[in-house]
Amino acid sequence: MKHIGTILTCIFSCAVAGVSAQVTERIMTLDELYALADTQSTTIKIFETALVGAEQDISVARNATLPTIDFSASASYNGNAWVADRDFSNGQNFATPHFGNDFSIEASQVVFAGGSIRNNIKALEIQKQISEWDLAAHRQEVYFLLTGYYLDLYKYRNLLVVYDRNMAQTLEVIDDMHAREAAGIALDNDITRYEVQYQNLCYKRTELLSSINICNNRLVTMLDLPSQTEILPDTTLLALRLHRSAEADFQDRAVEHSPLLNRSRLTIDMLNRQKRVIRAGYMPQISVIAGDNLYGPITYEIPTLDNNINIWYVGIGLKFSLGNLYKAPKKMARIQSSVLQARNQLTSDEERVELDVRAAYIRYQNSFELLKTQEKSLQLARENYEVIANRYANDLVLVTDLVDADNLRLAAEVQYVNAQINVIYNYCRLLYESGTLHAE
Repeated sequence: MKHIGTILTCIFSCAVAGVSAQVTERIMTLDELYALADTQSTTIKIFETALVGAEQDISVARNATLPTIDFSASASYNGNAWVADRDFSNGQNFATPHFGNDFSIEASQVVFAGGSIRNNIKALEIQKQISEWDLAAHRQEVYFLLTGYYLDLYKYRNLLVVYDRNMAQTLEVIDDMHAREAAGIALDNDITRYEVQYQNLCYKRTELLSSINICNNRLVTMLDLPSQTEILPDTTLLALRLHRSAEADFQDRAVEHSPLLNRSRLTIDMLNRQKRVIRAGYMPQISVIAGDNLYGPITYEIPTLDNNINIWYVGIGLKFSLGNLYKAPKKMARIQSSVLQARNQLTSDEERVELDVRAAYIRYQNSFELLKTQEKSLQLARENYEVIANRYANDLVLVTDLVDADNLRLAAEVQYVNAQINVIYNYCRLLYESGTLHAE
């Protein structure tokens, strides 16, 4: 039984080692995160496919500028002809060549359509540009979502370091208290307080590990990476150079780069092109026509002539839809209403983007003040802990004072880490609201 237990232990150890070996750590920067999203994100791929479809729509619409060529060929069996008077009397049968054939080809080219073809193509080209901005908008959303998970992961890992350090210090204090208890200058209750403190830290550490695992899984899933991948944020992230430009600079960026505003502007342009297409319905369509027709036998002669006859022709075709005279005004009224709605939507979007950029800019500026405040709080908390720890070592304060000072220092360290990440997050949010979130 002893040998069996040893073997099972070895097997279990090897299995654990195998699972651990499968985990692949990968240090990634925000630049690499965005680049990977461009190729791996399912959301981005959906809108890339939509953009390809828009390009194909333009290609199809351009076919209207090409000539139309129709060819037909037929072979038939012809029965004998029967000829009678108008009152169907005196009917006679005439032999007819039984094999009949017909070959025809006709080509036509539209030379004038009131601009409907050109404006329809232009409208579809604008629709393609709208699809490009749709792609840009969703790419920004994916970037921002990944940035949030990435910064949360970075924050949790930094907090894990903070808690590990505090746990190590707590164990040192507990060991010191055991020594003081043995010397008769510390109570068992004092040790219990710090052991409770240590258990609380262990619980918080377990929560942090769960949060790290959740954020990592979200990033891995969105980037379509192997499930065993463990993403490690770049430790130089906090050294990222952040621009402290004026609000007007970010407002100008939003006017130029915001996908929402560009889509609204292009929608108005597209509707105006569609108005021109409807207006072209009042115009005739003129085409150049050329064709050739070879058929036989010649059946309009009696008796029928067993010959082929070839006729070619060129000319001009005119087509005008009278129905457009009463249908087009209703279409025009509807498109005018859509244009007015699109202009109001653009005004609303401009107000929304301006307010969002302003709010993001205010949060970004405030985050620096918060960081400065938390940095000062951390300095004071550490100094306070050193003073209290020194007094406790000299039996000048109670252990509760030491626990309170330790908790205050831990809270200050946690808040300082959060404030550091908060600055970067608010900067990325400001770039996102201005439509310019990308690796810088």
